[in-house]
Amino acid sequence: MLARKVVIFGKEDVRIVSEEIDPEKIGANEILFETEISFISAGTELSRVFALKKGATYPVYPGYCSVGRVLKTGKNISNLKEGDRIVCSAPHASLSMFDPAKSDGGVVFKISDETNSKEAVFMTMERIALNAILPVDVKFNDKVIIMGLGTLGIITALYYQMMGCEVTAFETFNNRAKLAERMGVRNVISCPLEEQVRTYLSSIDTDGADIAVDCSGYSGCILNAIEMTGKYGQVVLLGSPREEYDANVSVPFYTIHSKMLTVIGALNRRFNNAEVAGTRINMNRSMADLEKMMIDGRLHLARLISHEIEPDEKQLFEAYRGLMYDRDNYTGVIIDWKK
Repeated sequence: MLARKVVIFGKEDVRIVSEEIDPEKIGANEILFETEISFISAGTELSRVFALKKGATYPVYPGYCSVGRVLKTGKNISNLKEGDRIVCSAPHASLSMFDPAKSDGGVVFKISDETNSKEAVFMTMERIALNAILPVDVKFNDKVIIMGLGTLGIITALYYQMMGCEVTAFETFNNRAKLAERMGVRNVISCPLEEQVRTYLSSIDTDGADIAVDCSGYSGCILNAIEMTGKYGQVVLLGSPREEYDANVSVPFYTIHSKMLTVIGALNRRFNNAEVAGTRINMNRSMADLEKMMIDGRLHLARLISHEIEPDEKQLFEAYRGLMYDRDNYTGVIIDWKK
């Protein structure tokens, strides 16, 4: 069986390569599946395509949000069978021989036939956004700041609103701010980075927010989030800072110290997928809840898709450039592997 795969060989060197897959050589813990659509991550993938992460090695097989159908399973896979639909964290490819244990996050989740594929392809991103909720002490009517309204930011803002929090979301790109409003984020402020702190603190009657979540991965936004958080508040780093940023670190460190803030690292792999002793938190349980919310209409994220492309090198690179340099218009890109 011939598979087409996206490979990043170096800075701005993105290709689609062909590779033969032998179903008879499936490993005991592997799943062979055919991809329907996959979602481009505007964080991790762009950092590799444009060499933003220092010391990154190549080649890279990008992607971790795919929807497809199982063709064959290894002998140790007991919860899936041929024909099942799944969401998984496999790289962009028409066919994948996927071992969850060797994947970033190791996501494999069976979805029902009634779940729309263009909704389901966001489930990995929804799962990541849960890391901005699950480790945090959240109370009803907490004042929450969301920094950045890309896919993760919008999902995170909607989560906090569902929990009864008073959310204020900041975005520097006007179209993204407007999209967030259309998606249901109620209090969106579109303004330059240097105006965010003054704008927010002048609008509230306390010393700052209870919770601030950075979803941008930009160090300047993190510094603003720290400054806008009130005494005893929590600052959550959901985005991954990768670009160099010069600042006097004594200022934010003193703010953390003097306001007695709690800073929480919210990387994708913070929580286990399966149930483990000692905690009720596991991502399989959470993803089952997310699927119910998609089916009953509480989460409707397909509207975040701005572009659907074919598995074509020119279209793929245009999508990466758009997500990097035209963020007002490129809000979400999926690859349709059936074309």
